[in-house]
Amino acid sequence: MLVISVVYTPQSVDAQIAPTNTATVSGSVSDSQGKPIANAKVLLSGSKSASTQTDSQGLFVFVGIPFGKYQISVAATALGTATRSIAVESDTNVAIQYEPASITGLKTIANVSSSANASFNVTPASITQVNPIANAFDGQTSWRTILEQIPGVAQAGRGNGQVQTGTLPDSPFVPMQISINGALPYETATLLDDMPLIGGAPYVNGPGPGTGTYLNLYPLNGFATADVVRGPGAAAPSIVDSIGGSFVLHAPGQVSQNHYDFSASTDPYGGLVVNALVAQRWNKLSTIITYGVNDSPGPLNGAGIPAKTVMNPSTVNGQSFSAYSPPCSPPSCAYGSYLLSPAYASASFPYYGYQVGLLTCCINRTTAWSQHSGSAALIYDFSPALRGEIVYAGESATMSTGYPDFTVNFVPPSGYAGGIPAGQYAFSYSGAFLGDAVPQQQASSLFEEKITAQLGRGILRAAALQNHTFTSVTVSIPTSLNVQLFGGGTLNGSPTVFNGGTYDVTYDAFNESQKLWSTNRDFLLSYATPLGANLHAGASYVTSSYTMPCEFFEQFGSFTFGGFTPSDISQMTREMRFFVGGNPSEKTSLDLSMYFANANYHVQDPNDPTGATYTDAHYTYSAPRLGFVWRPQPSIAVRAAAGGGFAEAPLQDLVGSNGMPSNSGLGYYTVTLTNLNLQPEKSFSFDLGTDIRLPRNSVLSVDVYRSNLYGQIYNSTSPSGTYLGLPLYVTQYGNLGESRMEGILVDVRHEAPHGIYWSLSGGLTRGYLVSVPAGFYSDASGACNFKTGTTPDGAVCRNLTVVPNVNFNGEFAGSIPYAQGLGTLGYRWNADKYVDLVGTYYGNNNTYFRPAFIELDGHLRYAFSKNVSFLVTFRNITGIYDGAMQLYSPANLSGAPTMAGLPYPLYGEMYGPRTIILTTNVRWY
Repeated sequence: MLVISVVYTPQSVDAQIAPTNTATVSGSVSDSQGKPIANAKVLLSGSKSASTQTDSQGLFVFVGIPFGKYQISVAATALGTATRSIAVESDTNVAIQYEPASITGLKTIANVSSSANASFNVTPASITQVNPIANAFDGQTSWRTILEQIPGVAQAGRGNGQVQTGTLPDSPFVPMQISINGALPYETATLLDDMPLIGGAPYVNGPGPGTGTYLNLYPLNGFATADVVRGPGAAAPSIVDSIGGSFVLHAPGQVSQNHYDFSASTDPYGGLVVNALVAQRWNKLSTIITYGVNDSPGPLNGAGIPAKTVMNPSTVNGQSFSAYSPPCSPPSCAYGSYLLSPAYASASFPYYGYQVGLLTCCINRTTAWSQHSGSAALIYDFSPALRGEIVYAGESATMSTGYPDFTVNFVPPSGYAGGIPAGQYAFSYSGAFLGDAVPQQQASSLFEEKITAQLGRGILRAAALQNHTFTSVTVSIPTSLNVQLFGGGTLNGSPTVFNGGTYDVTYDAFNESQKLWSTNRDFLLSYATPLGANLHAGASYVTSSYTMPCEFFEQFGSFTFGGFTPSDISQMTREMRFFVGGNPSEKTSLDLSMYFANANYHVQDPNDPTGATYTDAHYTYSAPRLGFVWRPQPSIAVRAAAGGGFAEAPLQDLVGSNGMPSNSGLGYYTVTLTNLNLQPEKSFSFDLGTDIRLPRNSVLSVDVYRSNLYGQIYNSTSPSGTYLGLPLYVTQYGNLGESRMEGILVDVRHEAPHGIYWSLSGGLTRGYLVSVPAGFYSDASGACNFKTGTTPDGAVCRNLTVVPNVNFNGEFAGSIPYAQGLGTLGYRWNADKYVDLVGTYYGNNNTYFRPAFIELDGHLRYAFSKNVSFLVTFRNITGIYDGAMQLYSPANLSGAPTMAGLPYPLYGEMYGPRTIILTTNVRWY
């Protein structure tokens, strides 16, 4: 006697990219050795009955199956027949494998539909699904490793040369924003169950309100799955801020079996990472609770290593001191008079070129941090047709100092005559101004309530979201120290070089602090219903409001100033979506959505110098999206999607700094003006793709895409007199003409229950400016000679960091494509016993600001029993970029532009340490 094992992975209707009422049920049939069985009969019976048979590869598919309860039966010659009930609530993939009669009960052979590695996409959009909770229990502490290995996806939140954030890899304090298909972070929506999830800026004076969601503020262990939706799929939940795609998070769903998980890992710096999960089902109530701790000594391992510090003292041994060496004077010092000897005024120390000061040694600093995070989900079935859910997720993280320790390499340039020897230096940047520090505290909490009901033949959903984030940092310079000094400057008016002697130094009083709160509230209402056997339709409405008040205080010498951004400043979006879809034939599906969006900003009136009155700006936009899938064979899906997009101007860009100049620390002030004429960005995108199931459980996916973006946001800076006796530079944001993002994504992978498995994927993405508005470079003629920086009439060109066919706005990817890739080769004995090697390729213009490189990881998992397993992760095996920052100039980093002879330096960031991470997992069922 033989028994058939039927494996299915139904998902809650709430885990869909958008609510639908028909699904595709596909799968495979194989024998006990994993060999495909051809010509097996497959019968699906329920509200709609259908039958088919497997092809030569053992594959079958049913298209346009309405949601509901079904019986699936499989019969194969000489093997027998088995029947099992399944719930179709989304696209469902079924793995069926015959087992010897000696095996009792049903056995899970594969978990297909929730595994990105074995997915076969039959939706118009290109979708990859990840499992954040599972990654957390494998010892991951950052979204970075999970997301940047997906073609078309890049982490984009660290900033160019923001060395304080780039020196803490895998910590909760590294800004993590997602970029999909070349779109910038504020053009890439992050959603929780189709509602916008907007967080605050996690480092101060960095990108401000509304500049994209910072994932580092949200815990991995709080989300069951997450969908990376690339391209303009017609079923996309929103077109607002979804130029390149959307990142859709899903909270844990219902519990079908009580289980308890626990894992303990080392962190990359020798600390401890612990996660626990309790999942319990009491009749109609499901509960899932997670809790995690990330306790780390930081990059210097808490060893108290003497660190060098960058400071600018007022006196040295009682004599007045200035770090500015002639002929440099602010602000021209910003590009190179750093740590200079008077004998070589053009040499620069390859660190943060925007500051001027001395190297002082030795002040002990650590970067230890502690993060506590967790989530709770309560799901109650009031009746078979009514379900209520409450979800909480949040984190709290503290760091021992706001001045992270890090290392840099110093290679003296030709002709250097200063007193700093070549070598690698450990630093603690205590002299940092607030814009260069990272938070000492950050926290987040999100709370979601949701009702799902069957109303008539359709599904009604109502949900509300309250999302809060908080960050805080304080910077203070001690007034006097006894330290070693390196570098040069003027002492009592005389050029002086310091070569390591010990001196008494004093500093002007400097204290600065800032606190930022972010509040995001959403409401969603949607309804979807079938219209006959092969058609469905529905509508959804989402409203989202966002505010981000902050407090700011600065004391510099005897001068003190401060202020706050009122909580009244806010933005709100409303979006209505109508959709219809169906299956014109058994081989095709078609989806059409129409979106109506409105953005409202409530900001201080720029014409009121007191800031007491407010003004409102409204912008509306509507656009369709169309998606089509053709399945000429069960093993082939051809996808096409096209439609519009809409990206709000980040609130920070619209508001500016409310007329309050900010001290750059370089001898000049800057101010960003309000621009209520700033328009949202609009786009039209298309994506063409195919998924092909190859022999022996392999899948090939290919996508090509292009997005034309109109009115991209840029900033323009120009001198405008003085402020408090120092030069004042004024910045204002505006709109460009046309920009473009385009690329190709390829993924091929082979999965096996046992034996060799492998994958190879890659993406080639580029973004560039196509056109600019008239008079963009000069009000006089508009023509600009980029070599001389002047127009034919002699006027100085404006906006020289924005050049068509070169870059976006002088800060982001150039026209040279950004390539990325991933290769995996492994051997699996079973689901809990495997070994593999993973190589990740980061091409030019990568977000580490390094030349193209390859990083290697290895994994070894061994299960001692069905309850206990052990995972060894070999991180960054080759040690690439694991220990030091590095400055790259246009001469040695491909793709970095120069405008009018002005260098555009890039500060290469650390990838993370070469280390071995040990993880123990214990599970009870």
